[in-house]
Amino acid sequence: MSEIKIEPITNYALSKENRPKSEFSKVGIVGCGTVGQNLARMVSSKGIEVVFVELDNEKIQSAIEAISDDIDKMIDRWGMTSSEKRAILSRIQGTTDCTKLRDCEIVFESVRTKSKFANVNLVKSVFEKIEKNINDDTIIATNATILGVTDLASVLKHPERAVAIHFLISVPDAPVVEVTYGVKTSEYVKHKVDIFIKMLDRKLVPVFESPGGISARLVSPLINDACQMFLEGIGSLDDIDDMMTKGLGMRLGPFAIADKIGLDKIMMWLNGMYDEFGDIKFKPHILLRTKARENKLGRKSGEGFYKYDEFGNRTNTVKCC
Repeated sequence: MSEIKIEPITNYALSKENRPKSEFSKVGIVGCGTVGQNLARMVSSKGIEVVFVELDNEKIQSAIEAISDDIDKMIDRWGMTSSEKRAILSRIQGTTDCTKLRDCEIVFESVRTKSKFANVNLVKSVFEKIEKNINDDTIIATNATILGVTDLASVLKHPERAVAIHFLISVPDAPVVEVTYGVKTSEYVKHKVDIFIKMLDRKLVPVFESPGGISARLVSPLINDACQMFLEGIGSLDDIDDMMTKGLGMRLGPFAIADKIGLDKIMMWLNGMYDEFGDIKFKPHILLRTKARENKLGRKSGEGFYKYDEFGNRTNTVKCC
């Protein structure tokens, strides 16, 4: 009787290299300010690993604490559990090492700048650094809404991998996401981005490449006009906001929106669109410029059009501008 040869069943399985990988199992973020923090929390809540890169350990710890505090607010308001919080935080890792981005399927550029103007050279340098530390098929995305993705992608060896994915900072859990493709963005990348947005339970809104997209281009002049109406004495801050929320059904009025986004961010949007279009409606209003010079930037600084406590809750209206 011949000897029966027993072979391990693993011999008939796909090799590790050929096994199908789940879509978007790991997402990278370079820069973890307010936008990066919201993105990290949102992505992690869908069961996806997140690694974010910051300049030093102090900024890493600050970002983790901010994400934790944000989740605590969600627990208080919307019934998220402590176990869900632990699961979300367990999937988020901060690092100063860009090589940790190697296994990510998509990497977001989300760098912060104190400038009131969009810094295209800074973002381009971040794009180049990201590309040096990722795989050939990794998508590079920016959350920028003013800068053109085609221009940003011009510094890449593979510009077809670049895309702009704009999450609304004023409503971080909004069910829609603006997506802008560059001239050279590949059909493969477009398909992958569509899958990614669906995994986040968002609707992809395709936007033609233009400064401001849809959201910033509409809301920025609204805030400008609200500032002018206020200075003309047409209405108080509260009344103007109430008219837009209670009267027209907006979630936030123009002054509350500006405070939540950050007056410096609004200034950057307006400056970028004014430079591009030359339309006076995009020229930042003197009231915005004055507050920005005084570092009264909204919720993040404790005061903008309104005043806020350390938790970002509004305390009272600023009486004098």
